Amino acid sequence: MADTFRNAEAEIKIILAGGTAEDARRSLGLEPGNGKRLGIHFWDAPREDGEGIRLPLAEAGAIIRLRRPDRGTKGNKGGGKGDRSDLTAKLRPCDPAALPAKWRENRGGKGWEFKVEEDWSGSDRVWSASLKVDGTFEPPASGDGNGPAPWPPPLTPGQRDLLAHAGITDDGLRDAVALGPVRAARWKLSRPDLARPLTAEFWSVGDDGPCFLELSLRAPHADAPGAQELLERIVREQGLRPAPQQASKTQTVMTELARNHLRGAG
Repeated sequence: MADTFRNAEAEIKIILAGGTAEDARRSLGLEPGNGKRLGIHFWDAPREDGEGIRLPLAEAGAIIRLRRPDRGTKGNKGGGKGDRSDLTAKLRPCDPAALPAKWRENRGGKGWEFKVEEDWSGSDRVWSASLKVDGTFEPPASGDGNGPAPWPPPLTPGQRDLLAHAGITDDGLRDAVALGPVRAARWKLSRPDLARPLTAEFWSVGDDGPCFLELSLRAPHADAPGAQELLERIVREQGLRPAPQQASKTQTVMTELARNHLRGAG
């Protein structure tokens, strides 16, 4: 499929969780005050299902994410003048070959970007298609049951069209609530042994919730196997051991946020 989408790249990821994530952050010299601080929200319509949590939008392969500069943190590099928020509608997993022609080619314009890429995490390979729109977005209303009713995601017509290919219509979004925020810090790292910049992103949910450090880089598909091997070696040389099975940080975090939301609304 990579031959069909010649301008699509692979995003190679390594995810470390819990105490290992904290150890990795310190080992790599990633100080929170030196990163770009972000507040992240997702939208879904969570409900309890026995002992578990159902996330209908995510289960349908639709992710809606808002990232805003976190200006409330002293020393934050993400709150400067000109920093903007972005709202992303993503299909993951998806079959790019099943999308209409207009959603098969990476492209962008002023304030927006569409891309098709393949996520590489361990031995897993998952295609995604996302449409990101920059703008000035207000923080979502409280979704804990104690504030005003959460407002629906301010999706553009193009984003709604993309989500429709996962079967998500306006009716499916009617019950969606904002989940978050996730507190995040992001760093861009340059290394002489890597041809492309390395991105490190640390996520945490509350004071006692899960935390993750994701290391990622993008590469053309032809170069992806070698780039993945090199990134894994760099991590091992730091004395770090990622879990053999790389769980999705987005899925894990959304489930925790949904549990908190349902607890507050109950």
